Amino acid sequence: MNIGHLLFSPNGRIGQQEYWIGVLIIIAANIVANFIPILGFIVSLGLIYVGVCVYGKRLHDTGRTAWIHAVPWAVSIVLGIIGMIMVGGAVFAAMSGSGEVDMAAMMAGSSGAFLVFSLSFLVWIAYTIWVGVLKGDAGANQYGEPVLAGAAAGGAAPAQPSAPPASDPAEGGSDEDKPQG
Repeated sequence: MNIGHLLFSPNGRIGQQEYWIGVLIIIAANIVANFIPILGFIVSLGLIYVGVCVYGKRLHDTGRTAWIHAVPWAVSIVLGIIGMIMVGGAVFAAMSGSGEVDMAAMMAGSSGAFLVFSLSFLVWIAYTIWVGVLKGDAGANQYGEPVLAGAAAGGAAPAQPSAPPASDPAEGGSDEDKPQG
């Protein structure tokens, strides 16, 4: 397995094992990036491209276009906007009125926003699992040759056993090839 190709090339196909390795690398890198101020944000932006490469190649292995990867992004963006509107509405509702902050209104709006953001997270989990369990095309497709199990594990593809050529008894083959009698 070539990690550089897995993470940075959008071309070709990858099997399930390589996909899950790529997903784990993306998750781990995002966790680490969250602890690094400013630079971590830049790393997270770069990981979007890595995600496109990993998810896209897995989708290619199933004969699907990588553009499907735009669907959970679109859902997350829409849900993020809804969540931000809910938070803003909660703050506005809490601040309006008698001059005191209405904590009940703030909590109600924030809870709704939390549910919306959680839904986005669940969409990503479902999408990641769906892509991971899809069966790849057995033969070549428009995105390339199939991924062999041995090649995905880092070794060569298993060789097909070949039958030894049959020897002709008339040409002096081995004794076990000659008729008894």
